[in-house]
This record gives sequence, C-alpha cells and structure tokens, in this order.
Amino acid sequence: MRLKFPQVLTYQDWEDLYSLPNNKEYKGFIFRKEVFDYPETNEMKQVRDEVLKLLHKNRKAILEVEEKMIDYVHLDIINRPSVYIAVIKDTRNPELENVTAKTFWPLVGGGRKEIRIYLGRLSDFSHLKRSDISTDKSIKNKAIKLMKEHLLEKYKIGALPKYPRTPSSVFKK
Repeated sequence: MRLKFPQVLTYQDWEDLYSLPNNKEYKGFIFRKEVFDYPETNEMKQVRDEVLKLLHKNRKAILEVEEKMIDYVHLDIINRPSVYIAVIKDTRNPELENVTAKTFWPLVGGGRKEIRIYLGRLSDFSHLKRSDISTDKSIKNKAIKLMKEHLLEKYKIGALPKYPRTPSSVFKK
C-alpha cells in the first residue's frame, strides 16, 4: 500500500477560505446573495476575523512551511512518481502517434506543472492493442523508471520549477 500525503494547503487557500464570507468571491467567482448566503453569528465572524489576522501576521512563516512541504512532496514524487500513460499524435507528423507518460509536479501557491516524457512510437508496441497500452505492466514499469531518471536528472541540475511562471506583463516598470 502506498502512503499518499495530503495535498499542500496553501496560504492563499486559507486566506481565500476565511475571507469568503466577507466578500462573497472565491478565486474570481462572485456569488450572488441568493446563491451564497453564509449564515454566520457575530461570534463566528469575530473568530474568523481573528483567524485572518493571525494568517496575515504569520504569513511569512506559513509560506515557509508551504515551501518545505512542497520540497518534501517533490522528493516523494522523484522517489515514487505516479505516471499516466497516453497515446498522443505527433505534432510535427500527424500520421505518427507517440506513447508518453506524464506526472504532475506541484508548485508553491497551489498550481502544478505537467511533466511529460516520451516512451516510444505506438508502432514500437505493436504486440499490444491500443486500448491495452495504458494498463500494460511492462510499459508502466518502464514509464516509472524513465520518469524517475528524468526527474532526478532535472532535480540535480535545478531545472524543475518550484514556483509558477509569471507572465512578463505582470511586472510593471
């Protein structure tokens, strides 16, 4: 049995969750009063406001814990990657199909990056039916081995992302 660590709950998630009853908005979704009416007593509101104050006061420490949790999850993924196998069309030559494996790499702040590796052409696996490619044990084991090697190599040279990419338009001069 594989032990799976819970998803890292980010500072932003906590802040959004406890701010929700104040502004009726969550991750850009605005709720109309008749759709989102959160019954909250004065005592509940007071405690929620205290939680928000504590979150803001300890923001730096919470973000530091979040980063370390992400570091741990990264090492766990490198050690035992979960891979998903798929057959996809070759973008340069649509007649060809490739067998690939992917895993998801969590990022600080809650995002994740898809990391995909090439396993071979579909024609290399002609001994299998197309529908059996993703469930075949030998392909799965090969995918896990190659993904481990790929992730470890990229980790050692510092080429795996830790933070989401920020569009250059966000930076203003």
